Amino acid sequence: MNLGWVNLRERRGRTVAVLATALVVTTLAVVLLRPTDDDPELFQTAQLGEVRIPGPCDGGATKPFTPATIDIEDVGKGLPIQPLARDGKDVPGVPPVNATHTVAFDAPGPKPGAEGLVRLNAHTWPNGAALGNEMLARFDVGDVLTLRNGDAKVCYRVTERVEVDGYSTYDPFYALDGPAKFAFIVCSGNRVGPGDWDKRTIWFGTPIGDVRAKPTLATRG
Repeated sequence: MNLGWVNLRERRGRTVAVLATALVVTTLAVVLLRPTDDDPELFQTAQLGEVRIPGPCDGGATKPFTPATIDIEDVGKGLPIQPLARDGKDVPGVPPVNATHTVAFDAPGPKPGAEGLVRLNAHTWPNGAALGNEMLARFDVGDVLTLRNGDAKVCYRVTERVEVDGYSTYDPFYALDGPAKFAFIVCSGNRVGPGDWDKRTIWFGTPIGDVRAKPTLATRG
């Protein structure tokens, strides 16, 4: 009896026929679905929307505030700020002599979060141990400075660094009105005597990030 063998051959024949039919259908599907010159966008892939990750300078203050600390790129973070009055000649006050890494803020002048020129200063020491020395060595155009007080903050990017004569008035440092900016001044050049240097280096910069300054102006006096 060869019925078993005949049935096996028949089953194999049917299997081959099914596989051949599936191959033909698959080939036709590939041909039919292949993009043509008349339909080049048939298989366009979905484009992902741009996702913006908040940066450290987003959420800048929109109201004036008195800064309490300062971050200076490549120099230091969380450095203390001391708001100070001006002297009798309308010159911004400076930190105590022994406050090597304290920054003075011109309290009567414009504040971060508002329009106008925010003015800052720090000491330079002959032995190189003060904040001014470190800024002269490492703080330059393109670097970022951030003023903070609690949740309030404003970031500024340095747009200009200049060294000027230490015995002459540099007008841009006294131009307090106008767009939001900062100016940070330290002694530089040659030390002539205690507290007396023949040059001044000043960094100027403008706010960056999500900063919308309010039109609050301040004038000298």
